[in-house]
Amino acid sequence: MAKKKSAFDRILGEITPERRAEIEAQVDATMKWHDEHPDHHERYGTDRSYWLEEIRAKGFNPIGITVMACEETIIMETKEETDAAWKEFAPEGWWYPLDKWEETRKWYVDDMYEGIEADAPKVYCLDERFKEIIK
Repeated sequence: MAKKKSAFDRILGEITPERRAEIEAQVDATMKWHDEHPDHHERYGTDRSYWLEEIRAKGFNPIGITVMACEETIIMETKEETDAAWKEFAPEGWWYPLDKWEETRKWYVDDMYEGIEADAPKVYCLDERFKEIIK
């Protein structure tokens, strides 16, 4: 009796050799990057984030960074800046304009940490002008 193929086997069978090579190259590049940046996990979502460096190198000026739902979360001063950065970096991370940040953070801490701010990931203010809002 023939063994029935799993859904995973069917999906793999539908991937062209060219696409498989692309996926393998992407995985290899990601593994190489992580090998070259062994402190990535320590810097993730902080003011020392490698991705934050990339964002700034593209000309954007985030005013805050943290982690929400395992994603680096970037705070920009305006909706226009947020939209422009999202357009450049989508689908990576979470992006919020300053005018939505306090409401979003409160919702996140209430929902994920039962309102206990000290249990939530630290928020790094990257611009002293906003230290009373981004905390």
